[in-house]
Amino acid sequence: MKKIVIVACQKIRDQNLCPADAKCLVAIKRKEGEFARYKEEGAELVAIVNCGECPGTRVIPSLALVKMQLSALNETVDVIHLGTCIAKFCPYKEDILKALKEKAGVEIVEGTHTYAPPTIFGK
Repeated sequence: MKKIVIVACQKIRDQNLCPADAKCLVAIKRKEGEFARYKEEGAELVAIVNCGECPGTRVIPSLALVKMQLSALNETVDVIHLGTCIAKFCPYKEDILKALKEKAGVEIVEGTHTYAPPTIFGK
């Protein structure tokens, strides 16, 4: 079973454009979107971290704190998923990805769910 951390966009979360991280949580539960790769072996979400706001320079310190907390709980991280909010909409995505790949020491996956963004006025 893979232990997953999701890195989400702080601005999108703060503005309630993605209430309660519902799409990411449903996708991991259903093993849809980028989580489909875990249908056979399983996956478990151990944390959701935000990027630390633009330009995402606090993501590495935030992940270090999560790692420390998880270590105290005898948990580990196998994979970090960059939230779809960052993967599709963040102008600093490449910088965040580069930092994660250099510092995280685990597999990095771009994206979480493939659900459509909400529509306005039913269209």
